[in-house]
Amino acid sequence: MSPRILTSHHIFYSVTILRHSLDFPIWKMMTSLSILERQIFMAPFLLLILLIACIHHSVQGSKDWKIFRNTSDTDKRQSFYRKWLFQSILLFDAGGLFSLHFLSNHPQWFPLTQLRLSPGSLHHSSPPTETSPAFLVGLACGIFFVISFFLLRRKLGRTSQALTLGDFTALIPRTIPEAGLVLLLCVNAGFGEELFFRLTLPLLVKDIGGNLIAGTVLSTLLFGGMHWYQGRKGVLATTIIGAFFTLRALNGTPLILLMGLHALMDVFALFVRPALTGHFSKTTVRP
Repeated sequence: MSPRILTSHHIFYSVTILRHSLDFPIWKMMTSLSILERQIFMAPFLLLILLIACIHHSVQGSKDWKIFRNTSDTDKRQSFYRKWLFQSILLFDAGGLFSLHFLSNHPQWFPLTQLRLSPGSLHHSSPPTETSPAFLVGLACGIFFVISFFLLRRKLGRTSQALTLGDFTALIPRTIPEAGLVLLLCVNAGFGEELFFRLTLPLLVKDIGGNLIAGTVLSTLLFGGMHWYQGRKGVLATTIIGAFFTLRALNGTPLILLMGLHALMDVFALFVRPALTGHFSKTTVRP
């Protein structure tokens, strides 16, 4: 059975189970719990399940990574990409959305542009810092500087491998089909991981102990720790990035902006930077 068919079956069975579970008595009992019952029972239970799932996902992912990084066959590489995409959707997207439904004060989803972890010091109607002209100009200047830096190093014939914050070079796509799957991984990482680590986990911990800061610290450390397959530099870099995103979330930045920035950073790391450094060439990228 091919990996593509296997993934399709996984999705089919997952959707079927979810559809039937909506009519199951346990589901109806869970949705009818009072706010106090959700805080006492559901929040700790969901948090435990999610933490176990994250640990399993991280351990299994590290085993897969050791195989993947030494695999040159594009069909096998694509099967790993599809597997990781399916697993991330199941854990971060579906798990995050499912858990948010059982919060004592679950967030309102509409308008989506106003979905936040915390209102911070700003009123909901105030525009976030990330949409201000000064921030956008600074971001554009930063992007221009980084691109110029890598182009200059390439012109001078210097390698940029030493500048990589983590061991993720093997993730860079080598064929056009791989590029499509990697792009989906980048987009879903932006949506799913920000939803999970910057909203769901902090709010679950807050539901249990009433402390949002404790929830953000736990989610930030877990976010960095789940990148341990990238080595120490990768864990340190992702933890720092996660802390920055968490601070912005606490300050009232809408989640959708953090999702977009996260996805753009991944696209830059796996597409733009390799193109600037000459990684994409006729010998490394094939139709």
